[in-house]
Amino acid sequence: MDLVVEELDQLKRKLEITIPEEVVTQRINSAYSELNQQMRMPGFRPGKIPQNILEKQVPVQSFTNMLQALLQEYYEKALRESGLAPAGSPEIDHSKLQDVKKNTPLKFSVTLDVKPEIKIKGYKGLKLKKKETQVGKEELDRAIERILQQYGSFEHHEDGYEAQTGDYLTIDFEGQFEGQPLENGNATDLTVRIGEKKMIKGFEEQLVGHKLDEQFEVKAVLPANWNNKLRRVSTPLPGQEAEDLATFSVKIKELKKLVLPELTDAIAEKEGFETVGQFSRGVKTKMQAMYEEKEEIRIKEGIFDKLVDENSVEVPESMVNNEFKFMIEGMKFQIEQSGMKLEDSGFDEEKAKEEWKDTAEKNCKGYIILESIAQQENMHVSQLDLEEEFKSLAEQSKQKPEDVKNKMMANPEVIKHTTSKILGRKTMDFLYANCEFEFVRESPGE
Repeated sequence: MDLVVEELDQLKRKLEITIPEEVVTQRINSAYSELNQQMRMPGFRPGKIPQNILEKQVPVQSFTNMLQALLQEYYEKALRESGLAPAGSPEIDHSKLQDVKKNTPLKFSVTLDVKPEIKIKGYKGLKLKKKETQVGKEELDRAIERILQQYGSFEHHEDGYEAQTGDYLTIDFEGQFEGQPLENGNATDLTVRIGEKKMIKGFEEQLVGHKLDEQFEVKAVLPANWNNKLRRVSTPLPGQEAEDLATFSVKIKELKKLVLPELTDAIAEKEGFETVGQFSRGVKTKMQAMYEEKEEIRIKEGIFDKLVDENSVEVPESMVNNEFKFMIEGMKFQIEQSGMKLEDSGFDEEKAKEEWKDTAEKNCKGYIILESIAQQENMHVSQLDLEEEFKSLAEQSKQKPEDVKNKMMANPEVIKHTTSKILGRKTMDFLYANCEFEFVRESPGE
């Protein structure tokens, strides 16, 4: 293989690659030999069609998969020989494939962005503050109360009682917007707990103070892009944002409270513990672990931000574009997993690119920095790491690990991005483990 590397820009290279004629000839002959076994032609036994006849019937350019695989193989060889680390997807010039033939070398070019070569210093022994959260009695009691709610029973309030925060209501409502029925704005026998904030903002608060069988109106601002298909054009007043105010006619059909049972060993056993004491300690331990995990995430985000802020890194445009692509695909996946149709979600891909530009660039800078640290520390991603990732993604998407693996392995870009993500996580774990912490005690409320 002949290779010439041309520097087009600080982070852009052009590879001129020449595949030897003997390799080209061997691959072409192999392709025709395979075709010979599959093709049927009158007058010839299977597999005995002369190659010169096949070549007249089927031109070399028809072997698209073989030629694409050949270019990819030698592109990867060129990367290994040159030592270049590509960023983003390469642009492979396929124009020379029209001239490919036996006994002739095949020349093609690849233009690609490369990651900048950087050396990061001072990433070990970062001095940071770490919050030590102590789970207090009130916090523990509230957590236990939330668990006991599933074992509680409902009781109706007495006549004349006015609804308060925490009460359970069964309601009917009909929504209107600008005098017209609101699409998907009606419900019958809907259970609402005041204070859970599962309704649109401001709706639940207006249920407070009303009584059983009472019919009244609630006015609430609809979420942005609540009806993307029929979104009205509105002109807000200077200094104000446009708001879509809907009116709901509400009737309270039931007004109940949840009565909690006493915590007993029987309930503790249902939760996987032998006694009330073990149950309480288990809940506290779980809460403590949750707070510690949350604090670890906060610190790691701080480390990431610190590395990005303190290290000047030029990011290739193709790498940012790839990050956009994965961010957008991730958002689409979340929307689909929620059961909502993409067209009804209000998600605007072009608007997202504008809003996420700084985040995408920051992420890419961080990836480059973390990858550089990983190289300096001789860290890598193993097959076991990938298998664990496939398993985790399968659990999230409720698929079989093997199906997730096959789908991802079929797309080199996805595997490359996934490997980079895993390496980033491992590097961040390494940085966290090498921090010097000053512990600061606080309660969960703080």
